[in-house]
Amino acid sequence: MTKQRIILVSVVCFLIAVFTVQTLSQVPTRPPRLRDMKGMTEEERKKEMENWRFQRRQQELKKSEERMKVMAREAWKRLLRVNERQWKLIEPKNEKVGSLVYETWAGALGSGVIEEQSFRWKLHSKGSGGKSAKAPHEMTEGQKIADELVGLLEDEQSKDEEIRRKIDALQQVREKARKELPEAGKELAALLTNPRQEAVFLLMGCID
Repeated sequence: MTKQRIILVSVVCFLIAVFTVQTLSQVPTRPPRLRDMKGMTEEERKKEMENWRFQRRQQELKKSEERMKVMAREAWKRLLRVNERQWKLIEPKNEKVGSLVYETWAGALGSGVIEEQSFRWKLHSKGSGGKSAKAPHEMTEGQKIADELVGLLEDEQSKDEEIRRKIDALQQVREKARKELPEAGKELAALLTNPRQEAVFLLMGCID
């Protein structure tokens, strides 16, 4: 059932804003000028430009996520046929269920051909696949541990004991989420006032 929930919630993720989005501080529209980088080495100027491009990209992604969150709220309200007051009661319970669903599979994905020369992990802290990078306070416990485990895997000097501790920690996070998920579903179900709403969340795997 948990795997079904993960698939269903992933399919409708454009409707659900699971995590709080915070806007980056304003990044200059124009790239740094040469006169502002006077005294820097060629390598330092290159890094400065790369950092600016990264910050601009993250700002664009954050704005896109904010727009998506607004659109998602309106889509949910239309789907459930509820007003703003009713949605404000349902929304936090819905987000809690979504968060727990993803936490039952807290991990990291990869990209590229699975070969030593081309495989790359996608870290939550770096952002990928159209998602902005997450600051530590924006990440769930499972996401933080998953990123740390990837770091150990990429470090040739990591010891088996270190990797084992992270594996155990990640498994504990997943198990905790699995145990909390049924109660969260009940809390959501208790707020639903008609069969239409119940059917929507049942189909999406949010309630049993």
